[in-house]
Amino acid sequence: MSKKRKINKKPLNQNVKKKCDISKSTAVTYTTASAPDPRILQVFLLIAPFIWGGFYEAVSCVFAIFLAGYLLYSAGRTGGLTLRVNLTWIAVLVLTLMYGISAVWAVDHGMAVFGFAKFLPLSLFALVLMQEKAEARAKLLDMVPISGCLMTALSFVLSRIPALEKYFLVNGRLAGFFQYPNAFALFLIAGVVILAGKDTWSKMQLSGYVILLIGIALTGSRTAFVILLITMLGLSIFHKNRRIRVALLLLLAVMVAVTGLYAVLTGNVSNVGRYLTSSFHASTFLGRLLYFKDALPVILKHPFGLGYMGYYYLQGSFQTGVYSVMNIHNEFLQVLLDIGWVPAVLIAAAVVKSFMKKETGLTGRTLLFAICAHSMFDFDLQFIVIGFVLLLAMDLETGKVWKNCKKMWLRIAAGILIVVNCWLGIASGLYRTGNLKAAVTVYPGCTGAWLGMLSKAEDTEEMGELADKILFWNQSVSLAHSAKARLAYAEGDFEAMIEYKRKAIALARYELEEYLDYFDMLYTGIRLYAEAGDENSALYCRKKLLEIPDMLKEVLEGTDALAFRIHDKPELELPEEYKKAIESLKDSVNFT
Repeated sequence: MSKKRKINKKPLNQNVKKKCDISKSTAVTYTTASAPDPRILQVFLLIAPFIWGGFYEAVSCVFAIFLAGYLLYSAGRTGGLTLRVNLTWIAVLVLTLMYGISAVWAVDHGMAVFGFAKFLPLSLFALVLMQEKAEARAKLLDMVPISGCLMTALSFVLSRIPALEKYFLVNGRLAGFFQYPNAFALFLIAGVVILAGKDTWSKMQLSGYVILLIGIALTGSRTAFVILLITMLGLSIFHKNRRIRVALLLLLAVMVAVTGLYAVLTGNVSNVGRYLTSSFHASTFLGRLLYFKDALPVILKHPFGLGYMGYYYLQGSFQTGVYSVMNIHNEFLQVLLDIGWVPAVLIAAAVVKSFMKKETGLTGRTLLFAICAHSMFDFDLQFIVIGFVLLLAMDLETGKVWKNCKKMWLRIAAGILIVVNCWLGIASGLYRTGNLKAAVTVYPGCTGAWLGMLSKAEDTEEMGELADKILFWNQSVSLAHSAKARLAYAEGDFEAMIEYKRKAIALARYELEEYLDYFDMLYTGIRLYAEAGDENSALYCRKKLLEIPDMLKEVLEGTDALAFRIHDKPELELPEEYKKAIESLKDSVNFT
């Protein structure tokens, strides 16, 4: 008979205990970990549109600081961050990084860095959305119509106060806190789409819907009105609920009736009248076509873009009509101009893929259509809040999942982003509030601040110093070259004056004042050199002066036909006294 094996009743050794404890503690960690409070993001998305819609770089920096802090908070609550590698995330990340990298070859090396700061919140917001469940994202979307209703009511009331009128009305059109009617109208359309996409409507939702429609009417945005019609007709066709389909058409009729009644009772027909003048022959529409035509050769020539604000500073050298715009009024072309083909193609592909995805649903597809269609005729995504709404409709839920639980690295990355955004945000804020010297002290690459100081400078030596600061960062600023020409003229260096002035004119070909200033300086040079007995120098100045009519003629010959059909037409005719001076120089026997 075999002996029974005795069971060792001694306590488990410490190593075994530790292994058991690890298993137990892991279970506790996963059961006690909790998601962040969803109300934090909801409040953020409710308030963000009221901060100029995120248009200014300083506001984007504030958004980035908040989102970086929220990601740290989320990682602390859940034990790490989740990253889903998909086309949307790659496109947004490449866009952000390219704005930073483009500073190397940008037209303006200093301002290009602000592009990175401005669009960084989009990457951070996409990362934040990856941490949220579908239900939480749906609640975030619900903040858009609520914010739109509050902004419509508040901005309408505040616009009645004379001291605040200019902040909320643009040419009689309601602009909201965006201070731009077209972008405000698109934000309200997004709210309309989100409310209309609900399976059922409550009385509160119906009231909000009416407020949003009235707000859109008061913006006077013709493009938005057309897109609203298309979206409402689409929703009335494809919505599952028959009652809602009928209600959408009725509400559209009510909006038209109420808008007309408002115009009759208040006498303010400027908003309503804009809808009646919508036409492919309108000056604004033709102007946008001119911007697009002028930009296409530049896009082909610069496959990696001009950098942030590069288009604004360089447009004077290639435009074929009279205009000065900071943005091209087409977001796809703007991305091509700023950072080139790669991010533009990625973003377009991500939008198409999101639109085709079955899970996107009717509301998501309609949002994507409305935002992208409107963005083809305006600079909507320069308002970062519109970008947030776009991301909420895009695919960020698919793709390979990566989890990062190394909180130390997350803290370091977030800390760096917060410091950089504080630095650039302070500089941008100082510049926007008129503290120009302080702005360039914080960040010397703020070209706009240097330009502001140059425009106020009266001493030619100071003008030369400021111009040198500008040209260090950006060689495509006409005003800086003009200032250098003025300094050379004061010092009697006409050769340098001619060189700088011709550069200034090449960057501002439709500015008649530049030609006249150049003419005056050359005319003075002829007289001074003649009095000094330096006939060769006088003849040289005379030769350059007589070239001015040909310079003007060349610009006019290269002017696009559309330039004569928009509001601001080319005016490059020399005044009579200048023409007489040219004729007298041609007939002069002293310089033949």
